[in-house]
Amino acid sequence: MARLYIRARLVNAYRRVFPHPAVVAQRERRRVATQAAGQRMQAGREKVIAATAQLRASMAQQEGQRNG
Repeated sequence: MARLYIRARLVNAYRRVFPHPAVVAQRERRRVATQAAGQRMQAGREKVIAATAQLRASMAQQEGQRNG
């Protein structure tokens, strides 16, 4: 029983140092997907900020016409 425990520890240590190529590929796909999702969210934020700025500018222009 102790042999199996030691073997499992050795295999786990080996896999930490030399991961399987499929594990490396999956990790890379996950990293790229996370990065792309972050970029999409940032683009959405920038779009909202631009729309808000445009709306504020048009409201300020209308207010200026009303008072001027």
